[in-house]
Amino acid sequence: MSRLILLFTSVIVATLFTLNAFWLQLNGHSTIDIINRLPLLFAPANYVYYIWIIIFISLFLWIYHYIKYRRTDLFITNFQTILFIVVVILQIATLWSWHSDYFVLSTVLLFIQVVTLFVLYYSYPLKKEMLTIRIPVSIYFSWSTFLLILNCCYLLVEYQWSGFGISNALWAVILMTFGTAIALHLRFHHFDIAYPAVFIWCYIGIAVQNGFDELLVTTAALFLAGVMIVGLFLIKKNPVHLK
Repeated sequence: MSRLILLFTSVIVATLFTLNAFWLQLNGHSTIDIINRLPLLFAPANYVYYIWIIIFISLFLWIYHYIKYRRTDLFITNFQTILFIVVVILQIATLWSWHSDYFVLSTVLLFIQVVTLFVLYYSYPLKKEMLTIRIPVSIYFSWSTFLLILNCCYLLVEYQWSGFGISNALWAVILMTFGTAIALHLRFHHFDIAYPAVFIWCYIGIAVQNGFDELLVTTAALFLAGVMIVGLFLIKKNPVHLK
């Protein structure tokens, strides 16, 4: 029961802090306002950030599933509980650093958060009965990965990185291709639908944001989103334990 209380408290704190930072104000401005200060081709339209609401709803459902599994082998372990609490602490620290204009520190903290989510994600055995429990973690992991790439882009633009002579548009396409490769890898090897679905949502948002102003980025975003959609339906590899 103590683990459930810790999980519930952590999600409540993360929800209140994150929604306040993104849509209200923390240190005088919202997270979205800070992102929109710079001309980032990788940045999606503002509506994309509403995925936070889906993430927190899924995490509350995640806790609900654990209430049902409280006396079974599927119940969350102490290790997983600690990992999740660390993720929440890192998320709060990341947002606080971002709103204090410590962008390098914020990006480093977000990288550690993504690594911690990666460990939490891989702590779930690849078994059929674990898929429902793993989905909220997968959505959270995927969105945090996207935010990490976005943070890195912000950092490079903020410090006026030359990009080795490669245009900003081409760098955006390269980064989107990298994200697609990760998403399809998890789709194929871990039978994960949620992870690529988040990237599809984000890439459509990138296309909407860039519109006709950056046709290369918009076209690439829609094409790669299409590739991942095809991957959702055509990649049928089913690990032995999931059959």
